[in-house]
Amino acid sequence: MYLNIMYNMLKENSSKTAEVYDETNGGIFCDKFLLHVIPIKMNNNNNLYKNRISYNTKTNAYYENERTNDIELINDDDGEISWKFDYRIGNYIINSIDLRLPLGMLNNSASIQWFIKSLPTMKNQNPTWNLIQFNQNIHHVKEIEDVTRFVKNEYGFILMARLRDDDEKQDLNKLIFFRDIDDESFGFDVRVELKPDIIIDPLPELLFSDYESINDFIIHYEFSTEDDQNIGSSGNSNKKSREFHVNSKILSERSDYFNTSIKSNDKTLVLTNTDIPYNSLKIIINYLCTGTLPNIESYDKWITLLRYSSKFLIPTLIQRCEKALKGYLNHDNLCEVENIANECDAKQLLRCCQNLNCLN
Repeated sequence: MYLNIMYNMLKENSSKTAEVYDETNGGIFCDKFLLHVIPIKMNNNNNLYKNRISYNTKTNAYYENERTNDIELINDDDGEISWKFDYRIGNYIINSIDLRLPLGMLNNSASIQWFIKSLPTMKNQNPTWNLIQFNQNIHHVKEIEDVTRFVKNEYGFILMARLRDDDEKQDLNKLIFFRDIDDESFGFDVRVELKPDIIIDPLPELLFSDYESINDFIIHYEFSTEDDQNIGSSGNSNKKSREFHVNSKILSERSDYFNTSIKSNDKTLVLTNTDIPYNSLKIIINYLCTGTLPNIESYDKWITLLRYSSKFLIPTLIQRCEKALKGYLNHDNLCEVENIANECDAKQLLRCCQNLNCLN
């Protein structure tokens, strides 16, 4: 049973909270309340975020990201309390998690065991509880335990505290264990580092002179069927071939396929519609040169683009296809998308398939 909590001043504080966190809503706490994420400023990584839930034993108050909230604990009759952290709504997965947890209580006969498990997914529909092992001889509430190994790259987790009472006395007041810790700091502290489930990297930047920016490479495209020629043409169906004049350095920097071709060919590459459909090639060339994509509103067209992004070894375009296809992902097409993700080495999309909520 999840911890039943209530915010005594939720209605009064919600408007102020929204003003601060409108753009950072990243999850759900105990199936009821929003969790908010904060970007971690790092020079070499803009894809990390943090979320922190703490309980201060001195002030008897809960904090999220070091901002106080009025929360009242209501104890579970079976001697267990659990907290659910679900970051699916923000499309975040766990990069790391550190915990500061109490083990003992004022009553020497009672102790606390801590457990953690991931949320149910298609790859693991019945997660099991993992006992968090502490060395009780040296453990102190101020020490931080890294439990990343249990929930790495998952959308969330459930943390559970279980009371162990050797005298078998069920005094519910014992379960307010956070107030019994003689510590001026946080007796319960959950620090989660998150990252987007699909990261989209920018295209590699190009540095070259005006002389080097000329279109010195020709892609000669030959139609092998009249149908494909008509699809790729715009009012000029008599042409049996097309040419793309592009910059070799742009292609080399942004596609390993073209990089290899340019090194082994004399500034010319011949492709046909058995290699790639004309429209797909146009999209890819335009993307490599400008970083933009047309408005693609079809699941099938995104699948096609993913296949050729993989074939032409364009990782940043694969990422954009992964992001788009995740929006189409459901239980009906799960097997198909998972197979295509495997085929195209779309690792992020594959992980989204495996982490799809099995309860939906």
